[in-house]
Amino acid sequence: MRRRLFFLVSWTLVVLGLPLLGLAAILSALGFDKLRTRITDDFLAFLARCLIWLTGSQVKLEGLEHIPAHEPVLFVSNHQGHFDSAVFLAYIRKPKSFVASSAASKFPIFRLWFSYAYTIYLEIGNVRQNYTALEGAKEILNQGRSVVIYPEGVISSGPEMGDFKRGAFKLAFATGVSIVPVVIDGTWQVMGEKNDRIEPAIITAKILPPIPTAGLSRQEQLQLPDEIYTQIQAELKT
Repeated sequence: MRRRLFFLVSWTLVVLGLPLLGLAAILSALGFDKLRTRITDDFLAFLARCLIWLTGSQVKLEGLEHIPAHEPVLFVSNHQGHFDSAVFLAYIRKPKSFVASSAASKFPIFRLWFSYAYTIYLEIGNVRQNYTALEGAKEILNQGRSVVIYPEGVISSGPEMGDFKRGAFKLAFATGVSIVPVVIDGTWQVMGEKNDRIEPAIITAKILPPIPTAGLSRQEQLQLPDEIYTQIQAELKT
């Protein structure tokens, strides 16, 4: 019953947002990209808060003071569930784009909102497309907008972390932006290991201090993914 109600109300909110989506489309056609993006960011943040509220979940946030205020960063987070991105959108209000699976681009209506938020899509096994996508992510960082990436590449659907893919960190090394590790715990419980339910959960999100990447040696770059993995894993076990 809770799951049906969740999806009913969720899609009602999405439909009610169609006039705003139309406005965003008009602004985009007229070249007012900054205003369009601000509207998009605000709507997605509002929608994410509503979706979390509908699940009955509570979010405990810590470490917002660690986010640099006036420069883009690469947010690097573990990935327990679909609601990880909702937490980012609702509670970490720094303008940002997501590196996401290409499956996310297939959702009707949402894909338009995601496109206006400069979402970057990766396709499993498509090396050429993924290279092009990550080049686009570099450009987004160079233009001053932050990027969120989940180096595990897939949802773990549980408290245990998968291995980090090192390619995710090249975005920071290539642009010189700082990496901000984020530890999210509890999101997997909202939809369960099989994504077949909606249940309330206590979700914690802890933002760790930023790690500068400009000027790192090749050896330091090679070591950094393992160091960040260890940091996040240690926080999950405390």
